[in-house]
Amino acid sequence: MSNEDTPENADKEPKSMQGSSEEQPPEPREDATRPNPKLEPTEQDEPEEAARREPPPAADGHDGHSDHGLAHTMPVWMLVGVLGALMGLTILTVSVTNFDLGSEGNLVVAMVIATIKAALVVTFFMHLFWDKKFHLILFLTAVLFVILFLSMSITDRGEYQHNIDLYQNTTSAAAK
Repeated sequence: MSNEDTPENADKEPKSMQGSSEEQPPEPREDATRPNPKLEPTEQDEPEEAARREPPPAADGHDGHSDHGLAHTMPVWMLVGVLGALMGLTILTVSVTNFDLGSEGNLVVAMVIATIKAALVVTFFMHLFWDKKFHLILFLTAVLFVILFLSMSITDRGEYQHNIDLYQNTTSAAAK
């Protein structure tokens, strides 16, 4: 009877299965989700199969339509319509300056018109209309924070208005 067959060594692995005495790091495992180019057929192996194979999905956020070539080509009538709207809003911005709505009134009108123009540019020229809705939420969140910060700075101006008026009266009296 050999030494390995004795009952006191029954719970130990045989020396042939224990490996070397030095600990070696385990080999890295293959990621099953990553494509393995060694396993996929090439055009040389199967030319018909390679031609029928679809390209992998695009990682650019355009799910399901990555093969459209140019990015969302728009009809000319839509481009001309957006151009007309932007030009009309620019003319409106310039014409509103002829009316005195007060300092805050002119600012509010100018900001509303500028916001509409920015929304047209972002929606059509930057293709937000055709993009994921999450990007729309990010854009609207940024716009809301800008509105919040501007409204805070506008309300802060009223606190110092007395000092501004005093300074203007002092400088105008000294100039006379």
